[in-house]
Amino acid sequence: MWDMDISGLAIGLTVVAAIAFLSGTVLDAVVKENGFGPTGNALLVTAGFLTAVYLANRQGFIFTDLKLAAAYGLGGGFALFSLLALIKAGLARR
Repeated sequence: MWDMDISGLAIGLTVVAAIAFLSGTVLDAVVKENGFGPTGNALLVTAGFLTAVYLANRQGFIFTDLKLAAAYGLGGGFALFSLLALIKAGLARR
């Protein structure tokens, strides 16, 4: 991931952020007060996406196929969102 040139990395990050904002808006409509707002949801999904891809790279996974990288990233993004939304909902019930 870090071997990419700066323009490719910027375009990739922009695409990830745009998709995350779209999915963050949908998630906000679905989970309502248990979410973090459209922008907060998008930031969590983006952070989870980048963290999942980074950790997979550190473990030795080389993503030659972008579909596999997207699957890992989206899984990490939605896992982070789900974890934090569950924690927030649990704390709200106290």
